[in-house]
Amino acid sequence: MLTKVLFTLAVIIIVAVVFRYKGEKSAASAPRRTASRPAQRGVQSRTVIYALLGLILAISVLLFVLHWQDQHEIVNIEVTDGGGNTISYQAYKKSIEGRHFTTLDGRRVTLGDNDRVEMTATE
Repeated sequence: MLTKVLFTLAVIIIVAVVFRYKGEKSAASAPRRTASRPAQRGVQSRTVIYALLGLILAISVLLFVLHWQDQHEIVNIEVTDGGGNTISYQAYKKSIEGRHFTTLDGRRVTLGDNDRVEMTATE
């Protein structure tokens, strides 16, 4: 996730440097006029760049927070073994890895082939 944000920032910085360099190059090669031009109205490229940068950062933060909330959701896990005995556990969603999970109190549980598992989210 951090790599995506850094890559996006690098692209934005490169584009800003290229536009700045082209702007300086064209201004240096163009003949200077003594008459002043009327004030330009409209959106400057710097404003657009900063707006896009702010938008990208806001979306990145939003996605990070939503992903973090999803991974820290507590899940109720009911394991029924082959004999019909049911054991209940609670674990974070991020700690469930296939047939292994770590409970909230730190126990590492490995499920057998005959175990039946039912997972429900807490509300």
